[in-house]
Formats: sequence, C-alpha cells, structure tokens
Amino acid sequence: MKADSINRWLESVIADHGPKIAITFLRNGRTETEMTYAQLQRDVNRFANTLLDLGVQKGDRVILFIPKSIIAVVAHFSLQAIGAIAVPLNPGFKKNEMAYLLGDAGASLILVEPEKKALVRDIDPDAQLLEIVTSQPYQDIDFFRLAPETVPVIDITPDDPGLVIYTSGTTGNPKGAVLTHRNMVCDTRNIIRIWKITADDVLCHALPLFHVHGLCFALHTALLSGAHVRMLYQFKPETVVAELSRKTGDAVCTVFMAVPAMYTKLMDFLADQQLDFSHMRLFTSGSAPLL
Repeated sequence: MKADSINRWLESVIADHGPKIAITFLRNGRTETEMTYAQLQRDVNRFANTLLDLGVQKGDRVILFIPKSIIAVVAHFSLQAIGAIAVPLNPGFKKNEMAYLLGDAGASLILVEPEKKALVRDIDPDAQLLEIVTSQPYQDIDFFRLAPETVPVIDITPDDPGLVIYTSGTTGNPKGAVLTHRNMVCDTRNIIRIWKITADDVLCHALPLFHVHGLCFALHTALLSGAHVRMLYQFKPETVVAELSRKTGDAVCTVFMAVPAMYTKLMDFLADQQLDFSHMRLFTSGSAPLL
C-alpha cells in the first residue's frame, strides 16, 4: 500500500473493506460495541468536523487523557485527518505528572473524562476541555454525531507531525518524541511486511493506547491491513486467555501482541492448564526484554 499519511491509508483500506467489522470492543469480557470500517470512517469524519468547530487547526496539539475506548481510536484518526497532532497520555497519571506534561505539551485542547476534569482544572484553569464519558457504550456517545460526514480538504505532507509520544522519564523528565506521518507510515508498513499482517488476521488487542506499542505497532498495523481488532478495555489474564483459546465464532484470534510482564501474568494464570493455542498465527513481545 502506497500512502503518505495515516489518514489517506485508512481511507483506502475503508474503501476496500467498508462492510467488514473493524473493531469489536469488549468490556469485562463481553462485547459492548462492534464497528465496521465504513462506520469508522463516518465517525472519524464527524469527529474531525467537531474538532474543527472547536477551533482545532492543523499543527495543533491535542491531548487524549481518556481511557482505552473506541472514542479514543476515533479521536486519534480524526486528528490525523485534519493535520493536528495527537498526544495520548496515560489516564492514570497523577496531578504532579500531569502538571509537567500539560506545561510541556502546550495543547490547544484536552480530551478528558469527567473523573479527571477537576485534576486538569486545578493545573490549568484556562485549558480548553472536551469532556467525554468513556464509561458508557460508544454508541451512546452522541455529541459529535450530527456533524457533517465530509471533512474539508487539508494539505497534509509526509513530514507533518501527527503524533507525540512521551518517554517514560526514567532518566529525567519525560520527553515528547515527535512522529511524522512519514514515520508512522514507514513503521506500519515495516511491521505489516515483517509479521505478515493481513485482512484475514484477528488481533487480540490488550495493550494500552497511550503507548507506541499499543497504538502504532498493534492498532495501526491491524486497521491499516483491514484486519479485525478485538479490543479489550483492559488487560485481565482470564479475559485474554479466554480470547486466545477460543476456536469458534466469526472472529477467532490469530495475533496477540504484548509486553513481557503480560506474558508472565498469563503464565501464572494458566499454571498447569494445558490449553490449545495452535490456531494462533503470531505472538509478539516488545518494549522490554522477554525472560
């Protein structure tokens, strides 16, 4: 696939896979929402127009300080569509951590859940906030659904920044690593090629979206391949094992991406159980050494 930006690549995939399920979102092991590629495109465009109405412009940084959810995915791709820069942050950050990050990011808008609104306001009373209730099913979030489904043409070049990911800050203050559209496209293309991700794959997505591993390596590669993403609200060993060992149904998982600590917890949960994972095509580990 030849594309010079994430949003153009997604548009081409949606043109080929419109009716296909793109994301199944599971909360506490139960399916809460299913979204096709066509629905994803429609909602990305509506959310993009909502952001434009709020004054977000190309080159603006927008913080995503919300839990893992479909609305977080839609917001991310909406920002790519209008040339803005997504800045995903861990929704578990404390006030002292957020005080530094808010000051460093210089965001024009912050997407925040109601429970974190006071925290942000205490740090920056003048910050522009968009409050989103992620605890309710995605289909019940309706503030953007009356927006137009056609996004104005915005010139986005490969060298325009699209994403800022903050480092962990283990050797000092966290640093915002800027990824351009060229970076993201190149990373996605390489992972798809090396790991042979295709539209036939079904990814069990248990990683967070505020980290490059869960956002770029997992989500980007799956959706930009036309694959099916079974997205878990949070990592729970019992839920992951149930997903990975399931052999029946319309979306049997074939790919799982995780960090070593997750594999350790899965092994502890399995103990002496002898389950069959032979239908799985690919297990990957990253972000830290695997024992």
